[in-house]
Amino acid sequence: MSLSLKASSRSVTASAPAPSAAVVGPKLDGRLNRSVVTRKKIVTALTALVEEGHVSPTAEQVAVRAEVGLRTVFRHFDDMDSLYREISQIAEAHVTPVLLVRLLAPTWKERVLESIELRSEVYDRVAAHYLAAQVHRHQSPYLAQNIMAAAKLQRDLLKRLMPPEATQEKHLLEALDLTMSLDAWVRLRREQGLTAPEAHQAIRLAVSALLALVA
Repeated sequence: MSLSLKASSRSVTASAPAPSAAVVGPKLDGRLNRSVVTRKKIVTALTALVEEGHVSPTAEQVAVRAEVGLRTVFRHFDDMDSLYREISQIAEAHVTPVLLVRLLAPTWKERVLESIELRSEVYDRVAAHYLAAQVHRHQSPYLAQNIMAAAKLQRDLLKRLMPPEATQEKHLLEALDLTMSLDAWVRLRREQGLTAPEAHQAIRLAVSALLALVA
């Protein structure tokens, strides 16, 4: 009996037509679309947790927020570091165009002051992501490099606003770079408890005092 069943099974398999591309295509497209949607849900979940103040969300927290299984998180991302890479890239995409806006004030000192408003807008947007990156930088060469690159970008943008002779004033450049940094903004907003407008005014006051030292 078993031999006849196997023979019957083989004959059915041999006679069954291969799935057509018209059938396989939609199934593959459907799975791909679901995968893209799921991946986006995971990234959105981590982003939301970080922006709510969770500087080091666990994979379990991300899975719960995204309403997916824990295995699903790691099916889309090899580890939490790869997930942090994704949200870092998203943050960069939003921030860079704002930092590169052309300033229109007539003098370089006024342009430096004008740039504080742009920085304040960007800093408030990315502060939570920055803190999360700082927590994980010792575990992630990518995040450590990303933090250093962000600091360099802030410094380079400042130097572009200054005349060459002013950038040669080392202590002035260092003081301005620190005062206008994301680190200073985070300190004012979190540890000193200032509102965004108050933090903006504090930085503007400090920068104005530094610029007054330059002829």
